[in-house]
Amino acid sequence: MPDYEYIKVERDEGVVTLTLNVPEALNPWLIPMMEEMTIELDKIAADPDDRAVVFTGAGRAFSSGGDVGPMAGQGSGRPEPHYMKKRPDGGRGFWNVPTMSAEERMENRILNGRRIHMQIWNLDKPTIAAVNGVAAGAGCDLAMSCDIRIASNTARFMQVYIRRSLVPLDGGIFWAPYHLPHGMAMEMLLSGDALSVEDAYRIGLVNRIYEPDELMPAAQQLGAKLARGPAAAQQLIKHMVRKLHTNDYEEHWQLIDKAGAYVRETQDYDEGMRSFMEKRPPEFKGF
Repeated sequence: MPDYEYIKVERDEGVVTLTLNVPEALNPWLIPMMEEMTIELDKIAADPDDRAVVFTGAGRAFSSGGDVGPMAGQGSGRPEPHYMKKRPDGGRGFWNVPTMSAEERMENRILNGRRIHMQIWNLDKPTIAAVNGVAAGAGCDLAMSCDIRIASNTARFMQVYIRRSLVPLDGGIFWAPYHLPHGMAMEMLLSGDALSVEDAYRIGLVNRIYEPDELMPAAQQLGAKLARGPAAAQQLIKHMVRKLHTNDYEEHWQLIDKAGAYVRETQDYDEGMRSFMEKRPPEFKGF
């Protein structure tokens, strides 16, 4: 097994628990974390003994989403935001080597969360998000992309992109209206306000709520139950649900490419990033 630094992986009774493991920074989506996740998700997809997957976060957060410091062009004391740049320790990232496809290399793609979200989308095994705290931005998208969500009573969900003058970059444009009533989804996307775990449960985004110390035992129990199920039938069920109810998922990424490129050229994007780093409210100008 690779020597992971930014995620923790545990296997028990066919259940793989993948923990985002940068608790001091609320588990942001760092480049080396994404490298490690994509390697491990490929392994899970190929291993017939891995029957169900639980995603969770270390510490008091599920995931705070993208690492804003590098996005703002400022250092954060964390790794550089590009797959070809040299690691601070002089080593190379996992992403530099066999993980990249020829297409990705020839297009000189930067590493972002899309690869991981598509791996989860295509994973023919049950996925559970055990949301132990805030799930913001890409973290919210990760939780929403799983088959099942259970949460602690400290959890909350935030499509925080709009606060930085960004469109949701990792699936939120698709998943929020898919899971939530239209008005609630639009309020979440347009305001960046948090959805409480109580409201998430009331509308069916979250299946069950637990005390913090009860969440992971419950996730393991549910994962073990699914892992004992008939894998071929589960695979076909997931395939049919994807085809019948989410046939525009791939198309939505094409729209994100265009919208994301546009908003990054605006002054409001620069202000959104600067204001976050300077810990002050943004002053958006509308252009």
